Amino acid sequence: MHHRSLGMCLGGLAAMAVASDARAHPHVFIDDAMTLIFGDRDIAGLRMSWTFDEMYSSMIRTDYVRGKAVTPAEVKKIEKENFLNLENYGFFLDLTINGAPIRVKAVKDFDARFQGNKVVFEFTVPLQTTEQRDANVIEARVFDPEYYVEFAMRQTDPIVIEHGDDFSPSCNVVRNEPKVSVLGPVNTDRAMCTYALKP
Repeated sequence: MHHRSLGMCLGGLAAMAVASDARAHPHVFIDDAMTLIFGDRDIAGLRMSWTFDEMYSSMIRTDYVRGKAVTPAEVKKIEKENFLNLENYGFFLDLTINGAPIRVKAVKDFDARFQGNKVVFEFTVPLQTTEQRDANVIEARVFDPEYYVEFAMRQTDPIVIEHGDDFSPSCNVVRNEPKVSVLGPVNTDRAMCTYALKP
């Protein structure tokens, strides 16, 4: 069983792929997006959104969801069994502010819902800029170094700004950058935003 699955569902999927080439390609595919949230005088957090492929989504619906919508109790169970284990791996977030790596140790406000036949996980990463500069830079990518999960930033509105009127943020996505995995270089997307508090 894959030692770092998204939970029991992915553990079961990994158990089905026990051949020696089980990790030769990803088993789960996620389109990710982020909302950059500003506070009064600084960046306050990132709200991450992960939209899963239909196969994983079907497993979540079958194993956890009894009705048409996900109930609060079902959200809690999904979080416990399919998400919180990622805490040991920084929730797959490769994040820097002003060039300094940020280790993501805790997130909050987890939610799970269905958009059509795909499950969407959302969660907030609390942040603060450690050193205010005239121009601050945040860079973020979501990346599984074992390449069990493949992340790609969604094509439409991959970065959204919330409460950014006082900071004049400017964001862009650099797509398909090589990043080292256990399999060698694989392509990944990097979000980069610059921002400064207006005078």
